[in-house]
Amino acid sequence: MTTKYKPRTQKVESWDDLDKYYVDLNNHNWGHDRLLELVRHIKNSGLGSRLTGSVTTLDKLIVSIYDPIEWDREALHIEFDRHNDNWIFKYYSRPNEKPEFDLRQAGLTRNPTFSYL
Repeated sequence: MTTKYKPRTQKVESWDDLDKYYVDLNNHNWGHDRLLELVRHIKNSGLGSRLTGSVTTLDKLIVSIYDPIEWDREALHIEFDRHNDNWIFKYYSRPNEKPEFDLRQAGLTRNPTFSYL
């Protein structure tokens, strides 16, 4: 018996709203400066006009080219590990499969992971 695939979707938020969200967290001493830097990098680099984004947890964004965002189809999960000062990038290209790549990286630099979207 085959089960019908039911996508898990996430509402898209504007990059300006994401910026305000992280500014508010930082104003309340939650320490999410790095995610705010990432959101601003996406906005200021022009990627924000081609990509959609959404917050899933305080330390994690999902980025895609679709609206709504489908969690495990052509979606880049970006998480900041504050304890180890690392970015974690996981790209899911197809549902019900492991990430196509799982990358950890220190610092915020231009990252080739965006070329997959």
